[in-house]
Amino acid sequence: MSQDRQETKEKLLDAAECLFARRGFDEVSVRELATEAGVNVAAVNYHFQTKENLFREVIARRFVHQRDTTLNALNRYLEKTGSGHGLAPVIHILAEQYLRGSLGTTGSSAFMMLVARELHTTRTHGSMTFFREMVQPVFHTFAMAIRSCRPQMSDEDIAFFMASVVGQIHHFIVRWHKIQTLGPDSPEGKMMIAMFPVLGRSLDSYITEVSDHITRFSTAAADSLYPEVAE
Repeated sequence: MSQDRQETKEKLLDAAECLFARRGFDEVSVRELATEAGVNVAAVNYHFQTKENLFREVIARRFVHQRDTTLNALNRYLEKTGSGHGLAPVIHILAEQYLRGSLGTTGSSAFMMLVARELHTTRTHGSMTFFREMVQPVFHTFAMAIRSCRPQMSDEDIAFFMASVVGQIHHFIVRWHKIQTLGPDSPEGKMMIAMFPVLGRSLDSYITEVSDHITRFSTAAADSLYPEVAE
C-alpha cells in the first residue's frame, strides 16, 4: 500500500474511533466518517468495503496489541512459576496491563469511550461478534489461571470475580480520563484530587498504586470467600 493510501486509511480509523465513541456505531453514517477524515466516501469503500469492517479494524488496531501484551505477560509468569503460581500476581498482571494499555497510549480516551459505549448498547450488529472474540481469549486464559490456584471456585464464581476485578479497573480508567478532561487546576479537578489524591500524581504512579490496590482488595476478597486450599 502506498504511503498516501496508508495515511488515508489511518485518517479514517482515527475519525471512526472518535465518532463511534461520541455517538455510537449505529448513529454514524459513512458520509459523516468520510467528512470527519477529510476524504471522499469512495475512500471508505475502497479501504473497508463496509462500516462494519471499519469498526472491526478500529477495535483491532488497539485491542489486538493490548490483548497480546496482556496474554504474553501472564503466560511468561505462568511458565516461570508453573503450578505454584499465586492469585495476587495474576490479578496484578491483568490490572496493570489493562491500565497501562488503556491510559498510556495516544488516543486511548476515545477508544475506552468506544468500548464502554458498545458494551452497554442494547443494539446488536455483526461487529460485536468480532469484539467478543477479541475479549474471549483474555477471559479464558485468566479464568484458567484463577481456577488452578482456587479450584473450589465454580465457573460462575470465577465469572463474578473477574467481572468485579474488571469493574474496578474500568472505574479507575474513567476517573483518570475525567481528571485529564477537566484539568487538575479546574474547580472540579481540585475537588476530585482532594477526595482522591492519587489522581494528582503522575500516570506511572497512578497505574502502580491503583494496580496494587486492586490486587490487595481482590485477593483479600478471594481469600475470605474462597480460601487457598493447603496442599
